[in-house]
Amino acid sequence: MQKLLSFHREYTFDGKKYFYDKCRKKYILKTPEEIIRQTTVKFFRWKLHTPLRNIQTEVSMKRYGYPERRDRADILILQPDGNTILAVVECKAAYIPIDEKVIAQLLRYAKALNSEFAFATNGSDLRVFRFDQRSGYKETECPASYKRMCRSNCNETPQAMTLSSRPDLKTLENITYVRRHYDSYIGRQTREHLKKKRYWPQQ
Repeated sequence: MQKLLSFHREYTFDGKKYFYDKCRKKYILKTPEEIIRQTTVKFFRWKLHTPLRNIQTEVSMKRYGYPERRDRADILILQPDGNTILAVVECKAAYIPIDEKVIAQLLRYAKALNSEFAFATNGSDLRVFRFDQRSGYKETECPASYKRMCRSNCNETPQAMTLSSRPDLKTLENITYVRRHYDSYIGRQTREHLKKKRYWPQQ
């Protein structure tokens, strides 16, 4: 995965460097963790041939039935249906080792989302886990492709956590709704001129 590090195109706004995240369709501030996240997205797209439409980045757990949680999954890989979670991916900055603490965090996400696969990486070290019907998640080799991942169906536990539906324009005009779902629409890294819309609460 290290070979992919040099392929990131950077953009500069107000003296700060950004990446353009094609999954979120917005500019994201360049940070050590974001470098690995974008590297990992490219790994899934170019090496495992995963369609971009089936990759999500920085996904709030609130969207999957956990309204009390403020944490986010770094990357989710979806089945071709676009709703069922195939894999959850935990990305760490290059200087953070993929140790047992990181793996424990990864598997908590995997179990909560009933994913078939779980990945953890810091850009150089990649650890992969696959659900086993007898013993839960077991470490395994990296799958050869997205298609091969989709053929695996050991985790038969139904996924009760599915993507929330997209609100219509009338719903988005409700300031109470927008404030309640603020984290899903606008983040701290959003550029200032985009935060000044009439319905967005100011930070």
